[in-house]
Amino acid sequence: MKNIYYLLLPLLWCTACQEAEIPLYSGGNNIQFVKNLAKDSTIIAFLLAPGQVEIDSMLIVKTTGLGYPAETAYKIAVDQQLSTAVEGTHFRLPSATTFKPNAMRDTTYVKFYRTADLKVNAVRLVLRVQENDAFNLGQIQYRYKVFVIHDKVAQPDWWTSAVSTSYLGPYSDKKYEKFIEVTGVADLSSATSSEMRVYALQLKYWLEAYKADNGEPYYETNGDEMIVPVNG
Repeated sequence: MKNIYYLLLPLLWCTACQEAEIPLYSGGNNIQFVKNLAKDSTIIAFLLAPGQVEIDSMLIVKTTGLGYPAETAYKIAVDQQLSTAVEGTHFRLPSATTFKPNAMRDTTYVKFYRTADLKVNAVRLVLRVQENDAFNLGQIQYRYKVFVIHDKVAQPDWWTSAVSTSYLGPYSDKKYEKFIEVTGVADLSSATSSEMRVYALQLKYWLEAYKADNGEPYYETNGDEMIVPVNG
């Protein structure tokens, strides 16, 4: 993710340089996201959401002014130059966004869709708040929000050599996908040893049932039998 920041920040700060005569804070009701671009982006990983074809991700916007006594519309737009995600295919923005009367913050949601291409390539969505008659733009580092969306299979950090030795055996993409399919779980980073054993046994029992039903083992992509060494 740091690479994305390094790509985006020069572009954004160049824009700031071009607007050097415009103060970052101009008084009145300024609009911005609540998290700093340089410190925050959101990963939408469908692999970690077994069975889901859509994910809603929360988006919080705030005003740094005094707010308005009546409901007031604001606008979030896609930065087309910095985004590779396609609206209507990979995501959909809310149709309307407003601050409630006297509200200083508003929470809305971006909907992301699971598509076949996300298994091959991650896509990037960069959103920005827009100025309108009611709101000026806030600090530049808070004007943008970055999402990275993918459905790619990769060895997770929790699948360590100890996990390979005692529970799940050597890692493979095919085994990880089958593990998620059988258990409905993708992340064991906070699992206890007992929980790890339960999930590993679920996969082991599935492999044994497959072998009994089909008269041959379930194979890895390279042709080797898929093995789960957990005792039980």
